[in-house]
Formats: sequence, structure tokens, C-alpha cells
Amino acid sequence: MRILLAEGQSITREGIACLLRTMLPGVIVDQADSGAEALSRYAEQTADIVVTELLLPDFSGLELCKRLKARWRRSAVLFASVIDDPALVRQALDAGALGYVSRNCRPSELIAAVRGVADHQLYLEHALATRLAFANQGIDDSRLGDVTQRELEIMILTARGSSPREVAQCLNISTKTVANHLAVLKGKLGINSSIELLHRAADAGLVNYGKVGKLSESASHLS
Repeated sequence: MRILLAEGQSITREGIACLLRTMLPGVIVDQADSGAEALSRYAEQTADIVVTELLLPDFSGLELCKRLKARWRRSAVLFASVIDDPALVRQALDAGALGYVSRNCRPSELIAAVRGVADHQLYLEHALATRLAFANQGIDDSRLGDVTQRELEIMILTARGSSPREVAQCLNISTKTVANHLAVLKGKLGINSSIELLHRAADAGLVNYGKVGKLSESASHLS
């Protein structure tokens, strides 16, 4: 089995790769530290499964999944993320992912997910599947409501300090489209400023609280 692991944090990436090699003897683990590198590596050598974090340094794991599925329809994507919000799990599945586990899952569950998704079977961590089922029944504990995939990607990039122009370049859309999405996003979340947007992103785990203070200082140009 060949696995492509996309994770921006080198220590975390090496740890997961070591775990995979230990529990899956003979497995080949290729590594990428960004979405762009993951796409490049996959183009050079396709993998049986792509394991990715939701939060990558350049664009989101959702965007990576979408681009993989657009170019390689049979690609198998598993999210192994620190983010476990039901709305984001649903976004990942809608983007074409076959599985989602949180970083709090047991190693044995990660391995089960890798094996299942590599065989093109749907796999959801039990706790996440339960929360998603409740959300689908209207018992929703999600903090992001009905935010769309594109809005989520813009929210993540904005929360990391990217300007509208930088967001537009990353997602290959116009700055006007970014501005329109931000306006709709603020309306959905019931907020008025970009500083509130940054704090909402932190509440949802999309950015560390320690970074919010620094980002807030430069957020006025986004409001």
C-alpha cells in the first residue's frame, strides 16, 4: 500500500508516518507539507490513499480533496484532523472524501480507517458518526451552521491573515467574489466585522487563539 500524507506540521507528520509504518508493515508513506506539494507528489506517483489534515499551510484540505477528485476521480481521501466539527465533517464528505477521523482517535481506529478508505469504503470515526447523525436530525452542536465549502475555505485563509487579494489568488477567484463570500459568511454567522470572524474561526478551532490578537491588528482592511 502507498499512502500520501499531507500535513503542515513536520513533527506531527513524522509521527503519523512512523505510526503508519509500524502498524502497516511494508507500507510506503510519501509526505507533503502543503496542498500544492501533495498535488505535485500525487501527479508524480499516485497513492492508494491520501491522508490529509483539514488545515494546510496554503489551502484547505477540502480544496485539496476537491482538486484531487476533479483530476483523479478514483482517488481515495481520508481526513485525519484536529477539527471535529460536524459541519466540517459533512463538508469533507461532500467534497468527495471517503473517511474522516479526529486526532483523538485510537491508533487502531486510524489504521482501520486507512485500510477501509484505501479499499474505497466509507469510514467515519464512531464518535464523529454519532455527532453527525444528531446534526442531521436537527440536534446540531456545530458552530459553523450552514457555511458552504467555499465560504469555509475563505474563512480559514482570512483567519490566517491572508488579504482578499491573496485569498483570491489561492482559490483562483476574483477579489470581488471573495468580498461577496465574506459578506454572506458574516450574515450567516450573525457577525458584523472581520475581527468577529477571526474569533469565530478560533472558536471553531480553525486558528489558534494565540494568533487572533496578532491577526486582529491587521483585520480592519477586511471589514
